[in-house]
Amino acid sequence: MRVLAAGMLGTSVVAVATSAHATPPAASSTGVHHPAIHENPVTQPASPHSTGRLGPAHTPDDTGAFPDAPTRPGSDGSSSADVRRQGVDVPGGWIVWPVAAGVLAATAIALLRSRTLAPASALLRAIRAARHGAADPTSEEPTTTTYDIAVLEQDATTAPRLTIGLREATDLGIDALPADGVAITGPGSTDALRGILAAAATSTNATIVIPADLLHALTGAQLSLPGVTPTHDTHAAMHRIQMEIHRRYTLTHETNTSSTDNVHPPLVLLIEPPTVQPRRLAALAELGSEHDVRIVVAGQWDAGDTWSVDRYGRTTAGTATIGRVNMLNPQGLAQLAQALKRTTGPAAVSDQAAPPEPPVSAIFHLSILGPLRLATSSSPAIHIRRSGSRQIAVYLALHPDGTSRYELLEHIFGHMTMSSATTSLDSCLYELRRLLAANDGSALMRLDDTYRLDPQLITVDWWQLLYHLRRGDLTQATTQYAGPIADGHTWPWLPEHRQNARHLIADAHAALARTATTPEQALTHALVGITIDPYSTASHDAAIDAYTRLDQADHAQTLREEMVKRLADLQRVERQRMSE
Repeated sequence: MRVLAAGMLGTSVVAVATSAHATPPAASSTGVHHPAIHENPVTQPASPHSTGRLGPAHTPDDTGAFPDAPTRPGSDGSSSADVRRQGVDVPGGWIVWPVAAGVLAATAIALLRSRTLAPASALLRAIRAARHGAADPTSEEPTTTTYDIAVLEQDATTAPRLTIGLREATDLGIDALPADGVAITGPGSTDALRGILAAAATSTNATIVIPADLLHALTGAQLSLPGVTPTHDTHAAMHRIQMEIHRRYTLTHETNTSSTDNVHPPLVLLIEPPTVQPRRLAALAELGSEHDVRIVVAGQWDAGDTWSVDRYGRTTAGTATIGRVNMLNPQGLAQLAQALKRTTGPAAVSDQAAPPEPPVSAIFHLSILGPLRLATSSSPAIHIRRSGSRQIAVYLALHPDGTSRYELLEHIFGHMTMSSATTSLDSCLYELRRLLAANDGSALMRLDDTYRLDPQLITVDWWQLLYHLRRGDLTQATTQYAGPIADGHTWPWLPEHRQNARHLIADAHAALARTATTPEQALTHALVGITIDPYSTASHDAAIDAYTRLDQADHAQTLREEMVKRLADLQRVERQRMSE
């Protein structure tokens, strides 16, 4: 019927018909050429933006654990909380929301504290899109949610617990693991074991002990994951667990506190079936079950229970349904590890591309600081209809030297299949080229597979800001800042650029405060810098100094306490997340 319909009405009917029928969640692939654009929608993991596209959908099993619903918040009228109960599809697998929240928390902390600018990975963009919503490339209006400081702080202070999977609407924590140990088998076992590593890495208090050779076999590289403690070999791993069980037993039975006060952080031993002293592992499972210690065996093991994981993450124990567990392939786990990578401290602002000198005259002017606006001398507001075209315009404005077609596909249309992404990119480029048409040409230039905006035909406020910064004209640079980049829009690739702009302008205000002729002027600049970037220590120091010069010691002390508390809260959350 689909072939007949396609012949009569076109291939679009096939896409509609296919998306109307649920197919099983796709297995993660270890050989993905493009990490975010799914060339084969049958074998690649579903995207957070899977609504209305040819790709995998969730299918309910007999228990209804996997509802056939899109994972993008609000796309079907569902609330964000409803979507979170379904987990989130990411390039390389599927993770429950506590794991995704841990990635957001680590990233938000880095954005608030660091001065580096690293593009968001495909995994991080997928999580952001599902968490905060994302602009639909076919939508005419921007979304109302923005990645402001409050959203980053909310993400940063999230403290997720160890969550290995999901059964219907219930998170599966360490208590879901059998007390006598469990063997993970089945075609999805290795992805599931990586999912357990991800759960511990994103949890604020869980630890996994694992032999180094098994960790390398699962990751394929020397990954450093918080909460994951490698040991020299299997014997060393079991010895470490044995000593920790003894310590916890001692704390529980030699103190006068109640049992509720002796709740220990989750501890998991992830190990291959031991060839020497096999009964020792079963004994550790029995002894550790009352002290929040669990044993997970990678492979067949007869002493404990057995969980069979299929390639979609659906897990069973015999005839009993366990639920759906985290699933990550090596690339997905590598992206997660990169997102969780701890920053050693504030670093220098990454080098910006050299901005072009302002032309004598230009036909178009693009404003990306504050609300997005495209204008000419005769048309004060040119409407960019497609969201994808707006994203391309902003992305090119942030990259004056130009960017490749691959980068545009990856960052803006990476949630689509390759064919859909290519079609959308071409359509959005066509619209933008038409809007920027002038003098038998266009301000949108293309050289081979590289696109850029022609600085002779278009001016960009961001370019002007960078130009004044490079010349040392800080006053002119700060007056160019009219608000967050593309204010009012929520695009998963945007937060790093927004934070970088905030850091630049706050540092410029701090520098102006240090060179101000009066303490009143210094205070004005410093407070503006704090408003733009509340985590700017340079602006706080300048404001405290200005208050002191104005004999307002109480204000200086209050500001100092606020700064210390704000930074201490971030450090506390980070220490909790990084602690073993």
